[in-house]
Amino acid sequence: MSNKVIQAIKSSGILGAIGSLTVLLFGGWSGTVIGWLMGTAAGFTSCQQQKIYDPKTGATIGGFAGLGLGIWLAVASVLEGVLIRPFSGQSAVALPITLMYGICSLAIATLTAALMGALQGLPGEKQRQATLVTLAFVLILFPFIDIQAKTGWIATVVQIQIFIMLALGLNITVGFAGLLDLGYAAFFAIGAYTTALLSSPQLNLAWNFWLVLPIAAGVAAIAGVILGTPTLRLKGDYLAIVTLGFGEIIPVVFRNLTAIRIDEPISKIIASLLGKPELVWCLVGCDRPFNLTGGEAGINPIGRPSLPIIGTFSTGNYFPWYYLILCLVVFAYFMISRLRDSRLGRAWNAMREDELAASAMGINLVKTKLSAFAMGATFSGFAGAFYAAYISAIFPSVFDFSVSVIILCMVILGGLGNMIGVILGGIIIMSADRLYLPQLAQVLKGFMNTFVLPRIAIPQLRDFLATSLDPIQMRLFLFGLTLVVMMIVRPEGLIPDKVHQAELHEDAKELTVDS
Repeated sequence: MSNKVIQAIKSSGILGAIGSLTVLLFGGWSGTVIGWLMGTAAGFTSCQQQKIYDPKTGATIGGFAGLGLGIWLAVASVLEGVLIRPFSGQSAVALPITLMYGICSLAIATLTAALMGALQGLPGEKQRQATLVTLAFVLILFPFIDIQAKTGWIATVVQIQIFIMLALGLNITVGFAGLLDLGYAAFFAIGAYTTALLSSPQLNLAWNFWLVLPIAAGVAAIAGVILGTPTLRLKGDYLAIVTLGFGEIIPVVFRNLTAIRIDEPISKIIASLLGKPELVWCLVGCDRPFNLTGGEAGINPIGRPSLPIIGTFSTGNYFPWYYLILCLVVFAYFMISRLRDSRLGRAWNAMREDELAASAMGINLVKTKLSAFAMGATFSGFAGAFYAAYISAIFPSVFDFSVSVIILCMVILGGLGNMIGVILGGIIIMSADRLYLPQLAQVLKGFMNTFVLPRIAIPQLRDFLATSLDPIQMRLFLFGLTLVVMMIVRPEGLIPDKVHQAELHEDAKELTVDS
């Protein structure tokens, strides 16, 4: 038992470091919220590598893992209130209050970890059902806990879930089928613009969001087939280049569809032969060219969903948006997991491993590739439709190449082919981008303005430090550095698919056998 407890405490070290960083940046009751979330995770992970025969043993192991996490959070709470706040130009928090924050974080982390550990000791199917119920309980209650703790994270969590859905869709194309797609943001844009055109004054249409949602997904799926058709004979670098080109073309098209005039083609040919342009029959934009997409200004406003009791979703009320995107992510996870385990999913895996062997076994490569592009694009269309309604405006600059790269980074960081890993990769990257880096920039700015910049006599150096030391400007550098480290230390990702892990470590196994 003692070895298991020591191993459980060690396993909470990474979670403790992340949790303490969160508390150091946000302070207040953020430690309690993180203790609740990460305590649940610590209780689960500490019991996965060990054999748990009863709930009491699981509760003990999970409790000690939560205790180790809670100590990190308690220490960070005291440091944040007494040390970090004064250094960032804010007023210090009284020591009794910081101790209260730390003790609450310690207690919550220990209790939730012990509870989750006890559930891991249940027999057979009961353990799985209890874990899923607990996870659902956490996801449903999070907005209420966020409001009570005044952390203000719910808006960021909504954005994180949008990108998780995009990453799950890209995982079909890249992780399951092995087709490197560098233009995935194009399907995101197609779903968003389809929603914008069908539920905005741009075309004098005001279709219901619930009707537009599946239409946007269907249009994105058709676009996936259109992209996949000319790439059937391509693979590897050549496929990546073609998809990259497609991803760059789509935003340019939406940016330039501002002066549309459509003439009847036969009359136009006849008019050109006779030299009489007045014979051309105009179909669309006769009096003046038609502005379809609004150009760089985009389309605004866009219709929003509504429900009988809730009413129309509004900007300031994040509750309905949170539960809507949560339902979409759960739906995507369920459907993609069914596809993975189906005959089509096995065909994707076979094609990823060896196209020639898959073809020899009777797999239709044309249909299999096109279905992978279409299915991946479908879930991107769902995410695009939600995103357009959520911000109630859409612009072509939102869907640049960096979006495709960030989504691909989520898939690679989490683990190609593993859906849980992809979700974890999405949470890590988007939390760092939308939550941690802005808060770190604010704390660093306060520190510079309070202690560093007033002590610098050279104006040029002072201006340089004030404008250059911004973590938000270095976000792509930090992402790139993270990927470089991951490729060196753990190339298969955080939670890898077993097949990918075996492929990447095949040489190491051969060396072990030979020695």
